[in-house]
Amino acid sequence: MRISIIIPTYNRKDLLRRSLAAATSQDYPDYEVIVVDDGSTDGTGEMVRQEFPQVRYIRQEPNRGPAAARNRGIEAATSEIIAFTDDDCLLPPDFLSRLADGYRRYPEVAGVGGYLEAPDDLLRTNPFARYEAYVTHRVYRVGPEEYLGGFECPAGGTNSMSYRKAILLEVGGFDETFPYAAGEDADLKWRVVQRGYRLLYVPAKVAHLQPYILRHFWRQYRRHGRGAVHFERKYRGRPPSPARLILRFGARWARWLPDLLRLGPTLATVKLLAELADWYGQVEEVRHLRCP
Repeated sequence: MRISIIIPTYNRKDLLRRSLAAATSQDYPDYEVIVVDDGSTDGTGEMVRQEFPQVRYIRQEPNRGPAAARNRGIEAATSEIIAFTDDDCLLPPDFLSRLADGYRRYPEVAGVGGYLEAPDDLLRTNPFARYEAYVTHRVYRVGPEEYLGGFECPAGGTNSMSYRKAILLEVGGFDETFPYAAGEDADLKWRVVQRGYRLLYVPAKVAHLQPYILRHFWRQYRRHGRGAVHFERKYRGRPPSPARLILRFGARWARWLPDLLRLGPTLATVKLLAELADWYGQVEEVRHLRCP
C-alpha cells in the first residue's frame, strides 16, 4: 500500500523545513512526499530542492489557497492513499505505519486520521496550547481509543488525515471556493460521509508548531470564523444574517460566567477570546461577501 503525503505551503519555508524533516523520516517503506508551493516568494522552492531532493516539488501561481494546492497534489500523487499534513506540523515517525494498519484492519473505510496538539512542553505552561487541547479533547472528542464512524469521528482535520485517492476523486476533491485554511477540510469530510463512507480515528498525535501567542491565536480563530461563513453559505444557502450575528455575539458573552465556574478564569478567558475572534471573523467575511 503506497501512500502520498501532500503538504501545501505559502511563505513559511522555515516551518516547512521542520515539517519536511519529519515527513521524510517515516518508518513506513513505501511513500512519497509532495510539496505544493502556493505562490511563495520567500525562497521555498530553492530550499526544498536543495535540502530535500527526494521530495516532489510543485509550484502553482498565483496564490489560490490551500484547497486548490491540495487538489494539485492529489492530481500528481501516484499512491492509492493520500495523507495530508500542514507546513507547521510534525508527523510522528510511525504516522504512516499507523494509517496503513488502519486501512488493512478496516478495508471498508474511506479515510484514517489522527489528531493535532501542541508539543508536550507547551501543554504544561501555555494557556493557548491548553485551550487548543481542550477543544481537541472535549469538542472533537479525541481520546486514547480508536473510533470508527461518520461525521462525528474525531479524524478529519487535514493536518493529520488521509483518504483513499479514489474517494477523493469521486467527491471532486476539495472545494476551491473556500479561500482560507478553514472549513475546507470539514466540507470534504461532510461530502465523504454523506455518500455513506466511514472514517477511522487512530490516536496518533501530530505536533503543532504554530506560535502560541495572543496575536497568532486571535488571527487563527478569526480565520476559523471566516471559513465558517463559507461553510454556512454552502449548506444553508446564505451567510449568517446581521440578526444571527448579534445573537451569536450575545451567546458568547453569556457562556463566559458558566465557563469561569467550570473551567477556571484562565481557560475561560482564552475560550472567550477564541469565540470573539471567531465571531469577528464571521462579521468580516459577511461584509466582504456583500461588498467585495
